[in-house]
Amino acid sequence: MFLLQTSPTIRMQTRPIEITPRELETLRVRFQPLIGLCIDWFSIPSPALPGFEPSQMAVIVNTILDAALPQIEMLATNPENLERLKEIGLRKAPRLIGEREGYPDYMHTSGYRVELKGLFVDNAELGLKRPPTKREPSARLKDNVTVTVVDPAKDTLMVVAVQPQIIEKAICRPVVVDVEVFSMIECIRARDQRLLATGRWLGGTIPQVVKKTSRSKFLAGEVLTDADYEKDTNFGKLKRIPYPPLQAFMRKHGAI
Repeated sequence: MFLLQTSPTIRMQTRPIEITPRELETLRVRFQPLIGLCIDWFSIPSPALPGFEPSQMAVIVNTILDAALPQIEMLATNPENLERLKEIGLRKAPRLIGEREGYPDYMHTSGYRVELKGLFVDNAELGLKRPPTKREPSARLKDNVTVTVVDPAKDTLMVVAVQPQIIEKAICRPVVVDVEVFSMIECIRARDQRLLATGRWLGGTIPQVVKKTSRSKFLAGEVLTDADYEKDTNFGKLKRIPYPPLQAFMRKHGAI
């Protein structure tokens, strides 16, 4: 007599579906009309430029860019340009009343979600008030954007490079010089892996790194205590995220 043995249940662990390079390329094409666009809602007379540091101008430009994208067709200069800008297809993502730091920034008509980061590209020909040492771009993926809130199949990071240029009659205006789209989940993974190489998450919410005074203990493999850590004030800055495509874009525009 033979007993029929049933096979044990095989549990299949499948990786979540993630946005593909082809999908990212489709979005890049949709956003191409932004390149070369002059944002004429902000202008500075050339004689006033020495009163502005690049970082100050960057804050203003990025704020205007964030507000302009959902209504970008208003910046059209001719009927043809208007039709192209209408195809950008971005609208502000839903927010709770009073909430400023929600995620993501935009919903795209195709169903993808878009987080915007502006990259200020300095113009050496302009007489800005430059500090003795170049300041690191402040744009970052903050600690509230975690793998648990990112939709791997739909979420993207759009970095828009903007440079101030003299357009006409000694008037300086910001111009979009480049746009790139990245997989958000890949950027977040790279950001977090960098942290965990030398730091930790405190309570799962606060990124911490080893203090400089405790670095020798860390390198010697000694057990560290809470007193050996401090909050990572540079966490998530785009320049510091070791994701090769993002690093290449930053390097292309002199941010690295």
